Amino acid sequence: MNEFIVTIGEKRKSIQIANENHVIINDRIHEVSLSKVSDYLYLIRIDEKVYEVTTTKKSSEQYNFTIDGRFLEVVVRTTLEEKANEVLKRNEALSKHDSIKAPMPGLLLKIFKKVGEQVEIGEPLIVLEAMKMENEIRSPSSGRIIEINFKEGESLDKDSVILKIE
Repeated sequence: MNEFIVTIGEKRKSIQIANENHVIINDRIHEVSLSKVSDYLYLIRIDEKVYEVTTTKKSSEQYNFTIDGRFLEVVVRTTLEEKANEVLKRNEALSKHDSIKAPMPGLLLKIFKKVGEQVEIGEPLIVLEAMKMENEIRSPSSGRIIEINFKEGESLDKDSVILKIE
């Protein structure tokens, strides 16, 4: 079952895709259907209510939706990405040097930066494969990469310090 955390402003909702006709939103099951009208326009039926939805993808996790004329900026993350984001936020609060740690055991697929390179907040740092899903970990702050402790293809344990930003 695919599970996502959807954030709209300060509100967070857990959404699980049970099958092609059912989703679970905050532990309540709903019957759904989706009809694609054009590249960006969809008709979505949730239970007995139909919504006209226009969508635009801003980044790998950010979307703009217009639902029945109401504009929303939405962040969609897998539960693993959400946990990783929370860990990164916690780490940033604890130290002026940001240590990027593995949120769970996995395989380090890609490292986007080298020691000495500058990184901006929100910029992709690594791709971690865990539970058969690829998850992009982004920088919690701007700075310079001062340490990389693993190579692409290596296995990581939970909380392994992958790299540090100064």
